[in-house]
Amino acid sequence: MKEKGNTRERILEEAIKLFSIKGYDAVSVRAIADEVGIVNSALYKFYDSKQDIFDTIVDRSKERYLDTCTAAVNRNTRGAEQIKEVCLGMYNYQTNDQWIVMFRKILTMEQFKNPKMAEIYKEFFIDIPLRRQQEIFKVLIAKGYMKNRDPNVLAMELYAPFYMYHMVKADEGELMKLFTKHAEYFFENNVLIRSE
Repeated sequence: MKEKGNTRERILEEAIKLFSIKGYDAVSVRAIADEVGIVNSALYKFYDSKQDIFDTIVDRSKERYLDTCTAAVNRNTRGAEQIKEVCLGMYNYQTNDQWIVMFRKILTMEQFKNPKMAEIYKEFFIDIPLRRQQEIFKVLIAKGYMKNRDPNVLAMELYAPFYMYHMVKADEGELMKLFTKHAEYFFENNVLIRSE
């Protein structure tokens, strides 16, 4: 017999897969239970409703996303030019981590039908990345590493091409070369002091 913890996780895994393919509204609790291999009523031992499952997916996604972002920032913010590594690493994460890719697909589909989904999409894929970059730029400007420019505008300038390519299939190798050049140009134009 499977452990309860494993069943709870499997419900989330199967639900996010189904939601990302069919959309939230089109997936029933029964469909999730069938994919997990449990009876419909057994699912309610773990989650109160389909909304409860989705809310848990949102919480889990936010936790994963912020943990990854924090780890990337902590590893790569010794100086201004290391932010390039953060940008490239986070773009890689957002386009290759299967959980986050499925989560983004759900929100992309549902944002036009559900204002709450639109808010979640904006928070994850626009607000959090921009806010993190703004915070870093404020520190780097205060330390004299970067030119004294509006950190909000700097964050938008750096992040815009990365965001633009979240939604399309592209040659990842060529795209990463282009993003690397973009980040290099950005820092050539904005960095005053190179760190070691």
